[in-house]
Amino acid sequence: MKFLQSKYTWILTILLWGYMLSCTHDDELIAGSGPNIERGNEKLSLSDSKVSYDKSHSNVGWETAYIGSTALLTGRFNSFGINAFEFDESNAAGISFEAWVWVNSVNTSEPGRDQGCLQGTFGTTTSMTTESANVAVIKSKSVEFSKTDKGYIVKADLTFHGFTKEVTAKLSYVGKAPGGNGTMEIYGFNLQFNFLAKTDFQISSSNVGDNIDVYCNAIFRKTL
Repeated sequence: MKFLQSKYTWILTILLWGYMLSCTHDDELIAGSGPNIERGNEKLSLSDSKVSYDKSHSNVGWETAYIGSTALLTGRFNSFGINAFEFDESNAAGISFEAWVWVNSVNTSEPGRDQGCLQGTFGTTTSMTTESANVAVIKSKSVEFSKTDKGYIVKADLTFHGFTKEVTAKLSYVGKAPGGNGTMEIYGFNLQFNFLAKTDFQISSSNVGDNIDVYCNAIFRKTL
């Protein structure tokens, strides 16, 4: 009898210790498994007289499903530029930009298509230059740090085809490298976003899909 009592006492003691130990976990902080993101302190401003936009090594490209459901129709624009650019790597609030393209400079490497159906699709003509119908503009409104990588999430206004709609873009700072035999630094950036051409910008055409993906890369040079 005493043996059974002693046995039960030990079992009860073990159970109580186990309960007490398990309760201590309630106050523990569980380490997150997200990426450890470290950003530098690079700054760049197009308003700086030492900084210039290198258009010849930059690009604005786009793609959409042909007729909305077949293989991708891809192209780029020949005429584009940047009106303003401010970059502060460690301060998202210090990042802003405004850029543009001439819509009739569309280039898919097929002149018959570029001079014909795509011009009609986008609502422009070969004779236009700075008319509002021929200029698409993207202008940042707010910038936040990406939570998954070193990039930035941008809310921007896209003005195109007579309408202005908000889009969400991903801005990435690619890095910098020496250039000009050590006389300058070269900075690279990528910007990606998409928009709904038919739903939001009233494009009426069976040649393109509703969703248009845009890919931009921008190169800047800073003299030392």
